[in-house]
Amino acid sequence: MTRKLLLAIDGGGIRGIIPLCALIELERQLGKPAREVFSFMAGTSTGAIISSALASGISAERALEVYRTLGAKVFAMDWIGYVTTLGSYRYRTQPLADLCLQFYGDAILNGLPIDIMIPATRVRDGRAFYFVRDNPCNLQTTGKVTLVDCVTASAAAPTYFQPWTVPGFGPCVDGGVGIAGNPAYEMCVEAFCHTGTYMPTESTIVSLGTGQYRSNANPGNLVAWVKWLIGELLHDPAEQQIELIRRHYVPAGARLIRLNPPLSKDIGLDNVKAIDELVAIGQQAASQLDWKALLGDQAGREVLQVGQSQRNQP
Repeated sequence: MTRKLLLAIDGGGIRGIIPLCALIELERQLGKPAREVFSFMAGTSTGAIISSALASGISAERALEVYRTLGAKVFAMDWIGYVTTLGSYRYRTQPLADLCLQFYGDAILNGLPIDIMIPATRVRDGRAFYFVRDNPCNLQTTGKVTLVDCVTASAAAPTYFQPWTVPGFGPCVDGGVGIAGNPAYEMCVEAFCHTGTYMPTESTIVSLGTGQYRSNANPGNLVAWVKWLIGELLHDPAEQQIELIRRHYVPAGARLIRLNPPLSKDIGLDNVKAIDELVAIGQQAASQLDWKALLGDQAGREVLQVGQSQRNQP
């Protein structure tokens, strides 16, 4: 039985370089572009940029080149906007949209040859939207949205970027606001419940993280506790996504592969000075991957590789 392959990529800003390195190695080993390997791709924030680029036919190698050369332009501090909005955002969203335009042109979701899901959160009511292609099993409300609009919205992390207005939906921000910083579980729900195409018994889910840093926290004041709380609110939902897949879909026959290499220090999502370091981390982690073995029909039902979950471990 040939299994259908589904790819989900976490958010993480410039740390998207790490999953890109894994995908470069995948394309090298398999000798084909990622969109000929995966039939469904999902991504949040930087993961939305990458998955949409791959679904559009852009190679992972080319995407990494763009990340390396344009990262500093996307994360260019807008001091006037920062001051006049009392710190509401640091970076203008238009350069981010311009990057997306370079990748996708005027393509719409329905124009892609494979399934895709891009989460974003509407500002006015906090409602989560999952932008997908139209099909007979869903409400057919998002397929005509352009990739530029839904991806820019998904990548507009609050306090970093201005919200981005998606026509027909309103101002939206990062799909990682809430539970979809790692969109793997939502991707599974969409695939198995709202397409009529996928079954757990015939599917392998590949979930790529953007690196994990877990410090030995010991907050000693209010500011430290706030920083700790925000970090946990961002990290825990990503881990919960994997736990939900393990509980709901692995027993039903799905295969799960989670790759999320450890980081020796915290690297901010806008730290463009760390690009070379991130490439080195990503390449080192990618060098450990045997994609043919991981994706082969004889592989085990669940594989945890390069940065296993620490849940329930002392």
